[in-house]
Amino acid sequence: MESWVLERLQEFVGRNDRVSLQPRVQKALTFQSMGEHVSYRVAKNVPSLPHGLVVADEGVIPDYARVRRVFHLTNAITKYYYSPFYLETQVPGYHARIAWLGGRQVGFTRDGRYCAFTTDRARDFVPDEFFAENPRLAVCLSVEGKGIPYAKPSYSGTAEDIAAWGTEILEHGIREPMATGDKYALFEKYGIEAAEHVGPFEAADVDRIVEWMQELEEAGGYGVVLKPSERHHRPLKFSLPSTLMNDAPAWLGLDNVLDEDPYFERLLQAACAAAELDRKPEDWDWSRVGKAVFGALAEVVREIADGGSLTSECSVWLHEKDAAAELLVQLEERAPGTSIHELSLEQDGDGWRLRFERRFAEATAGMERRLSGASYRD
Repeated sequence: MESWVLERLQEFVGRNDRVSLQPRVQKALTFQSMGEHVSYRVAKNVPSLPHGLVVADEGVIPDYARVRRVFHLTNAITKYYYSPFYLETQVPGYHARIAWLGGRQVGFTRDGRYCAFTTDRARDFVPDEFFAENPRLAVCLSVEGKGIPYAKPSYSGTAEDIAAWGTEILEHGIREPMATGDKYALFEKYGIEAAEHVGPFEAADVDRIVEWMQELEEAGGYGVVLKPSERHHRPLKFSLPSTLMNDAPAWLGLDNVLDEDPYFERLLQAACAAAELDRKPEDWDWSRVGKAVFGALAEVVREIADGGSLTSECSVWLHEKDAAAELLVQLEERAPGTSIHELSLEQDGDGWRLRFERRFAEATAGMERRLSGASYRD
């Protein structure tokens, strides 16, 4: 491992952690490359080195701030917060960090891997001018739309190819994200679209907060993230009940269709959120809820019973042709139990249109075993 890696991390960790840093580095870091770019990522948590952190020649790109989920937001505010905070709407999609490396924008996934798709498309949402004037900053984006290459379409059903919102700004070598007010100011200055937000609030403003959340619920919002005004405070996430109940197919994914426990947790979370927002059981359209919860699973079972297999097709647009090959390789590496198959790659306007199929072999085999009459311990 190159000496510069240890040097960068010694600047990042606290003084007490530097003594035992080298064995931790050797245990936690994984080398990776994409084109001419090389870096190391923390593949598993070790003390002082959180999962997803990236070490590049230009510096240490921090991991994402861990956002804990709460089932009752207003009680959590009074429990955890004593300084001003903002409420930011949750935006659907996958999360990526955009950093300025080797004179271009480079995208990383939440777990620190290179992302060829985000690298190719990031300039559509973050101007190069931002990095020219702030080369040691990184922008966190939430990316969604019909044209993303990951797992399934976004929750919101946007008609756009892809859309993106800035959620955080990170600084090389500093653990905590930039203060929320400063982040919004930079987003506005450089024309980076931010998620809808209100504030700052104080803990005593709970009535106003509940009123805003009720309006967001009626408007079909997904949820809120409580963003602190100071670096050291923890962000908190709260999902709204209608989305949790009525958009069940969004979290009933083909890649984890046989894993049941998380779904009960989502239903419990929805019930807690409904109680906080005074949504009574008689207000729900229960036929719609039941169809949403059961319908996606029933369609999967019928497909297998008819001799089919679980697949999903994806179409993405890219600026550069080379990014298509890099993306397919990355998807194959990140998809245990599935396989990726290119269907076509054709020129489309100023870029390229890639179509590929994701085949869920393990999930298909598991469902076939159940339909065969095999017995299982319950």
